[in-house]
Amino acid sequence: MKIDMLVNSYLPNFFDWLIETSLMASVLVGVILCVKVLLRSKLTPRWQYMLWIILIVRLLLPWSPDSSYSIYSLMSYSSGVSDIFQKDDSSATLQEAVQENKNIDATTFNTKEDSSVSNAVHTEKENEEIYTKKKETDATFSFYKIALYIWLLGAITLAIITCIMNGRLLLYIKKQPSITDAKIVGIFENCRKSMAIKQQIPLRLAGEISSPTVFGFFRSTVLLSTKHMKVLDEKQLQYIFYHELSHIRRRDVAVNWLMYSLLILNWFNPILWYAYSCMREDQELACDAYALTFIDSEEQIAYGHTIITLLEHYSSYYQAPSLANLSRNKRTLKRRILMIKKFQKKSYRLSAIGVIVIVAVASVSLLNARENEVDASSKGQAIEKTQQSKDKIENAVETILGTPENARKEWGASEKSYKKTTDFLYLAEKCLTKEEFAQYVQLFKEARILQKKAMVKKEVPEDYEGDSKWFKRERLSQDDNEKLTDIEKKLKPFEDRVAKSLTYTVEEAQKHVKFQIKKPAYTAEGYALKTEWADSYFERTPEIVIKSEYTKGKYGYTIYQSQIFEKNKDPLRYMLPWEDGIEKYELEGNQVVFITPPSHSTSSKLKGMKLIIPAKGKNSAYQIVIVNDIFTRGEAEYKETIDDDVNKAEMEKILLSMLK
Repeated sequence: MKIDMLVNSYLPNFFDWLIETSLMASVLVGVILCVKVLLRSKLTPRWQYMLWIILIVRLLLPWSPDSSYSIYSLMSYSSGVSDIFQKDDSSATLQEAVQENKNIDATTFNTKEDSSVSNAVHTEKENEEIYTKKKETDATFSFYKIALYIWLLGAITLAIITCIMNGRLLLYIKKQPSITDAKIVGIFENCRKSMAIKQQIPLRLAGEISSPTVFGFFRSTVLLSTKHMKVLDEKQLQYIFYHELSHIRRRDVAVNWLMYSLLILNWFNPILWYAYSCMREDQELACDAYALTFIDSEEQIAYGHTIITLLEHYSSYYQAPSLANLSRNKRTLKRRILMIKKFQKKSYRLSAIGVIVIVAVASVSLLNARENEVDASSKGQAIEKTQQSKDKIENAVETILGTPENARKEWGASEKSYKKTTDFLYLAEKCLTKEEFAQYVQLFKEARILQKKAMVKKEVPEDYEGDSKWFKRERLSQDDNEKLTDIEKKLKPFEDRVAKSLTYTVEEAQKHVKFQIKKPAYTAEGYALKTEWADSYFERTPEIVIKSEYTKGKYGYTIYQSQIFEKNKDPLRYMLPWEDGIEKYELEGNQVVFITPPSHSTSSKLKGMKLIIPAKGKNSAYQIVIVNDIFTRGEAEYKETIDDDVNKAEMEKILLSMLK
């Protein structure tokens, strides 16, 4: 479903990008503050404010090229949210393996050539035990998920609060009457025309808003209180209007909204909240500088007195994104006094040092870190380690099996069996330590030597592609049998660790499959989800099968979701290997395969159905299989417990509900 895709794929990816971007933006804030301190006497207010625009661009960039000149490279910054949120894993060695080869996901395998229901059930039971043990050691929710949901809750809450507050402010301002005083309107219109602002700007009473301000950016409105209309003279009103119209001309409210929206997403980062406050201060100074370009030089001091008086008596601490108002801040007050006192009109124009600083800061901050020498050295070590790993696997294969020709001659191993064994050695080398792998290979070799004594040749055609020999344990002597049993006990913990480390939850599986994992919207009456997990057929590359068991008392049915498999890997044919009783048809435009026991079978009631879903958009083609029993009851030997109500019609309903 689309919601599942959003929660399990898009949202975590966005969160990873957000954390990484927020970290880089925090570094950039430090750079901007350092530049402002070092060049405070060289950079005019306009260019100091422009530095914060670089921060906004950094927060918006979904991607940027790598560069060795990036500030993040110089600081040995390591991008990636994985450095902050570590996912729990039972083996440090396995973590390295997963990083080296993300295609290893598998656990389900069968070492015998001939499949049967009992073999399938045995495999299912082993996988359920593995998954249960994994669940016992893993936390229900990882720290990563908790952090993600806390962030999402905070962002939604802050967004709702912001919308409510600004919505109420909008309704309040709309209720305020327009200013109709001809004298004040005339001063306002003269200021607007002198600043070459073509759009009509409404002028309204501010009501309870104490400070002169600009509201909105699509259709900006200038607000002025009744008190200011009475106490300010014509020149002072002119200064106020120039200041407020400068906000409109410079699109300050739109910038405020953009930055505040980014703050909602990055609400957890106090550095960015501080940066927003600094940006609003610099915005006011830059606005003053722009307004002063429309005022005669001899009137600059009078402008300063007017603004400072308003700051002291009528300004506000609150900085709403929809308002460009005067903010009461002692530090800002001092800076404004000094700026107005020293202001020269030419200082607002293009400045060579301003352009150079902006370009320099943007160049080192808008590019991502390039792999440094340490990373390159680590990568080189990783390549060397990979080669060593390859050598160990090749040596292990040579020790245990030899060449494919030798394996076929000595043990009758087919090409498929040879590949299964080498694949397992590959995965074992990734999961086990160097010493453990060496011990495992030695035990494996000893077991093969004993098994060789009891290998019996099959009576098969010359062109037969399966194993040409099989192992008959009863042919071993009592002493050899005991030795083999002892070796198998020693091998089992190693094999269990490989299987356990490669078992996935459904959420983890979603990151590896190329289709959307779904849950049925309809279940058979009285049934409920008991458990679900994911594992894979035994391959180096992932061939994941997602399994869900639904139960009602002693009854149950199992749903499998996977890529489209060939016959020997298809969950339907694996659980129901019969050639008779196969029915193929179409259901709502989708191919369906339904299998029942052959006519000569009177003991089995096992049935299964497969639905083929064609590729669509980003999703590849996949299949959903349902079988009318579960195979993890824990019995020593599988016994069918079939509910006749889970029939063909019910299976169709369940599968079709997973298409919605």
